[in-house]
Amino acid sequence: MTKTDTRREKNTRGASATTISWRTLFDAWLAHHRDSAKDSLARQRRAPLQHLLTAMVIGITLALPALFTIAIDNMQQLGERWDGAPRLSVFLQRKSSDSEIQNLKTALQKNERVNAVTLITPEQGLASFEKNAGIVNTLELLEENPLPPLLLIELKQDVDENAIKELQASWQQMAHVDSVKADMEWVQKLFQIMQLGERITIALAALLGLGALLSVGNTIRLAIENRRAEIVVAKLVGATDAFVRRPFLYSGFWFGLSGGIVAVLLVIAGYYAIIGPVAELAALYHSDFALRGLDFATAISLVFVGIMLGMLGAWLAVGQHLHDMRPR
Repeated sequence: MTKTDTRREKNTRGASATTISWRTLFDAWLAHHRDSAKDSLARQRRAPLQHLLTAMVIGITLALPALFTIAIDNMQQLGERWDGAPRLSVFLQRKSSDSEIQNLKTALQKNERVNAVTLITPEQGLASFEKNAGIVNTLELLEENPLPPLLLIELKQDVDENAIKELQASWQQMAHVDSVKADMEWVQKLFQIMQLGERITIALAALLGLGALLSVGNTIRLAIENRRAEIVVAKLVGATDAFVRRPFLYSGFWFGLSGGIVAVLLVIAGYYAIIGPVAELAALYHSDFALRGLDFATAISLVFVGIMLGMLGAWLAVGQHLHDMRPR
């Protein structure tokens, strides 16, 4: 054997390093994602009842806070129909003459905090009452018009609550004034109720979200136990935690996607269940109030949050069990 052959033989002995391109690694990573998604979906299709129950838990978790939020939004819409300017209603004595009423109106208009003053005569008030109540010829049942003259005072928007109380007390003492009522009190009560409702919604969403995480986590935990031997073998041949976790994350993804769709359907069903009675009630009050429902952005948000809940529950469940399944 020549020296050259000996040198070649030495160079061919032993292991040789192989360089894998980033494109090959990316294709393998992408293929595993695709296979994991298909396999997890196929496994859930083989157990439809379990999938449906978990999706319903997530759907109800998302639908209840969403319905509360929509209800609060409609209450806010009702409050916003009040144009934001505080008002005072000045009820005058019934025996006040036209000149006395006009002098009082002029005096009130000179106040720097007043934006506008509108006079509603007893005849106008009675006509409005008959229109809203759906009756006619009220005076035939009464000896005289029982309604007093009314001055509707629209204040400037920068007038605070303390200033309104001062004006109310001051005008109450004026001649020919019977009483002064603040028309903004119901709006303040409405906004206080809405603030309370928002806090209740947040607390409810947090509690239901925790329940959904536990439900998804328990379902994923059962799936992990069923595939314990497969996971151990995979880790024996060098599978990483991310590789093992990936199929279960896709299971959480499918649970969350289905749960988000269920939530959207539940909210839509709730909306159509009450839209008829609300429209009839608004018609009785001669109001053009229209109930707001689920918009497209909120529907997409529900589905997205559902996916996040499903994947987070799966992540927590897998992370808890991966350490216990390390090969020894």
